[in-house]
Amino acid sequence: MLTFLRKLNHFFAPQKLEIPAPPPVEELVSDEIFNHYSYIISSRIQYFNELSYELKQKFVNRVHQYITLKQFHYIGLEPKDEIPVLTAASAIQVTFGLKSYLMQHFKNIYILADAYRMDNDEELYIGHVAPEGIYLSWKHFLFGYSDNTDNINVAVHEMSHALLFNNYFAKYGVDKNFRANYERFSTTTGPILADVITKRQSYLRNYALTNIHEFWAVSVEAFFENPADLKINMPQLYDALCRVLNQDPNTTQKILKPEL
Repeated sequence: MLTFLRKLNHFFAPQKLEIPAPPPVEELVSDEIFNHYSYIISSRIQYFNELSYELKQKFVNRVHQYITLKQFHYIGLEPKDEIPVLTAASAIQVTFGLKSYLMQHFKNIYILADAYRMDNDEELYIGHVAPEGIYLSWKHFLFGYSDNTDNINVAVHEMSHALLFNNYFAKYGVDKNFRANYERFSTTTGPILADVITKRQSYLRNYALTNIHEFWAVSVEAFFENPADLKINMPQLYDALCRVLNQDPNTTQKILKPEL
């Protein structure tokens, strides 16, 4: 794990060349695609079911865009229609309030059947983000969406890492609004993280104590899994996440400022 964390710290180091992402062109999908994707997403992701019909259309349009821009690689399992749809939906769930929502740096997504090892590390992983792509264990992906009360969702967790990677490591596709808000988020939540580390107890699961990157990803998991509880237990953190992601999952509208 230490090797992986060192890699993360390197990946998120600010880069000199930053090319802002052009605004994505949203095109309406056909009724057939909308109905097919909606059926798949609604069977697993409660967030989607809470959206209005108009927002569901917007969500599905973005899912379709995401899928068309990525190559999906299957390791230890056969391709299924639901895999790219649900994987893309988990990404759009995290980025739904953002101007740049496609994580354009990432062209490849690797779906593995179960937990796996990487490099010479003996530790088992259920997901990670690397320059060449996003890796997810499908078994644990489904587990994450099967229980909306445990604050554990590997898809949301890794897509949160990927969002940071895309804005702090990638040389194109940077969302300057997100970066500015994330930097304010880091300043705001620094004392919160310090307090959590000192007290060694928090509403968040213990993995949040690893470092600031894991604090971010674990916080986003709780933000989407149990927004009401997070708001009650850690209101400052909740408000900071609302600002940086431009979302409030406690509302059916979700997006706070549609113009961003």
